[in-house]
Amino acid sequence: MVFWQVSFFNCSVDSLLIFPRSLHTYKMPNKPITQGYKIYGIADHGYLYNFLWSSREKGLQDILLWPGLTKTGCLVRNLALSLPRRHLTIYMDNYFTSIPLFTELRACEFGVMGTTWPYKEFPAGLKELKERYSTKLKWNTLLARVVQDTLCLAWQDNNIVLALSNIHTVHQTEDFREKVRKRPPKTSTNGRIVRPVFGDAPKKELQIPCFIDDYNQYMGSVDLANQFRESYETHRITLRVWWPLFYWLIDVACINAYRLYQLHMIELQQRPLTHLQFRTKLYCKLLEYSEKAKLHYLQIGLGGRRVWNPDLQRLHYWEKRAKQSTCAWCAYELKCQRIGNKKDLKGIQARRSIGGCVFCKVAICKEGYCWDRFHSNNVNY
Repeated sequence: MVFWQVSFFNCSVDSLLIFPRSLHTYKMPNKPITQGYKIYGIADHGYLYNFLWSSREKGLQDILLWPGLTKTGCLVRNLALSLPRRHLTIYMDNYFTSIPLFTELRACEFGVMGTTWPYKEFPAGLKELKERYSTKLKWNTLLARVVQDTLCLAWQDNNIVLALSNIHTVHQTEDFREKVRKRPPKTSTNGRIVRPVFGDAPKKELQIPCFIDDYNQYMGSVDLANQFRESYETHRITLRVWWPLFYWLIDVACINAYRLYQLHMIELQQRPLTHLQFRTKLYCKLLEYSEKAKLHYLQIGLGGRRVWNPDLQRLHYWEKRAKQSTCAWCAYELKCQRIGNKKDLKGIQARRSIGGCVFCKVAICKEGYCWDRFHSNNVNY
C-alpha cells in the first residue's frame, strides 16, 4: 500500500473554552477553565482559521451532516473543508478520531493523524494489547495494521499509545527520528519501562517514530492561540452573556494579525515586534484620532528608551557625543504640544544637544530640566 505524503503545512483541530457561565456553557472540571462556552477550532501555529460554536442547551451549531460519520466527525469535516486549500495535514486528539473520518478526509485530499481510543472499528489485536499488556512490552515496541486505508498503530512508551494516520509509514528507516528525551522520574507510574533505556544519563538521543514526533510538534496549534489570547485579552466583566464571545472575536482577530505580521517580518528577514509592542501599536493606530491614544503612544516610545533604576544612578552620566542630535525630552514635549494643538508650532524644532546619557544612549540637554525629567520615575507625562 502507498501512503499519500503531505509536506505543505500542518493544522490541528481542538476544543477551547471561553470563561463566562450561562445556560449555554459546559462544565469541565479537569480543564484550566472549568466552565465556559465550548468552541471547536482549526488552527495553524496559533492562527485560527475557523471555528464552530457549541451550546450545552442547544448542542452544536447547524452543520452539514455526512452519511457514515458521527456528528463529531462531521464537525471536523466541515472545519477541514473551510480551509483555504487542500493537501494539508490535520492533527487531532482521541475525542475526534475514527477510521471512517480518516477515510473521508483522505477522499477530500487531507492528510490526518491523531491519537485514538480502542473503539469497535479498531483492530481487535491492538485493542487487546492496550487492555491486557500495556505495561508488559519493551519500550519503543511498535505494532501496526491497515484498516480501510488507515494505518492503526500501537506504540509502547510509558504506556501504550494508540494512534491513526493516513500519511505515515513505519516500515522504513526514514520513519524514525532521533530526539533528545528526558529520563522519567522514579515516581512515574510506568517509568520502570523507559528508565532502563537511559541508564545513568538524565537525557539521551533516542529513535522514536515520526508520527509521534509530528503529533507532539503540531498538535498544540489551538492551544498556542489560547496562550496568546490569555496574555493580553480584551475581556471585561459584563452581565450580557454574549459580550464574552464578542471580546473573544476581537482577541482572535488581533492574534491572527500578529501571526501574519510575524510571518511577513520573517520573509523580510527583519526582527519582529514582541506581542505586547504589536498590541500597543495596533491600539494606537486604531485610535489615532484620539488625542489620549496619541499621547500614550509617545509615552510608550519614550519609555522604551529609558533605562532607569534609582539604585544605579552612578551609571547615568552626561558625556559629549560624536555629533549633535535632537534632545529626546525636547522632541517628546514638542510632539505632545503638536498633538494638543495648544499653539501654532510650525517651523519650531526641538533643541539639539552635543551630549547625552551614556547608559541610556540618547541625546539629552545639559541645561534646563531635560535630564531630570527624562530620568525621573515620578514625572506626570
